[in-house]
Amino acid sequence: MDMSQLINVTKNVMLSDPKLLDIKNIKFLGSLLTQVILCLLTLNLTGCASQEPIPIPDIKPAPVVISQDESLKKEIDRLEKIIVEKDQIIKNQQIKQDNQAQTLQEVNKEVTRTQVKLHRLATKPSTASAIAETEVILERLKQTQIPATDQILEVQAQHLVETASVLFTQDQFSAAMNYVAQAKQLIDLITHPNRKKTTDENNSFFEFNTPIQLHTKTNVNMRTSPSANAKIISMLKKDTKVSANASLGSWLRVQFDQDQGWVSNTGLEVRKNNAP
Repeated sequence: MDMSQLINVTKNVMLSDPKLLDIKNIKFLGSLLTQVILCLLTLNLTGCASQEPIPIPDIKPAPVVISQDESLKKEIDRLEKIIVEKDQIIKNQQIKQDNQAQTLQEVNKEVTRTQVKLHRLATKPSTASAIAETEVILERLKQTQIPATDQILEVQAQHLVETASVLFTQDQFSAAMNYVAQAKQLIDLITHPNRKKTTDENNSFFEFNTPIQLHTKTNVNMRTSPSANAKIISMLKKDTKVSANASLGSWLRVQFDQDQGWVSNTGLEVRKNNAP
């Protein structure tokens, strides 16, 4: 029973019995009513105090989510780092190729100086004998079945001997002996195939005094240096006419239009209608 119900009960009791409206009875009932109200208030406060405390929820911090922009930025930074590393590799490779080209030029110069020293004192009889000996060897090679790659060297050797003969008639014996020596070097590569590998390993560069006109047997790649791993300048289609002006082992340096590069001699051949 709450307080309002208690008051209503008391009121109904007093109205039902007029004798209870006496002053003394009214005071007594008022005092009783006051005590009852106090008791009810005490019970109400005690019930409130005895209630269990409301637990405070444990709020965990929300996980940090990396935005899509940050992920893209990290990926871009990674790719830029890879590009920088690749650029450095390319630069190092270019430096290596430049150094190799410079070394080849120095070797060629040294060969030329050595040949000049060896044949400076050449005489007419010795020069004539060297030319005749070389011509005999070339005639024997023509009667022998040799690979197409060696035919290129044979043609160049023939050009060199012909040039030596012209110089001999002009009494330039030392120059003639230089051409004969180069022709013998080419013949030696034809007759001793194993020396071609040695030539590759030692980077022995041989520049032709007279360019050779050749044709491609198939589609071939022209590269910046005599290596299968070198950068490709262009692709020469089958039956393309090129001019070979130097050799390095199994590689030939050729000229095509405005481009010059290296081609494996297995992709080139000499044709009967080639002119010096």
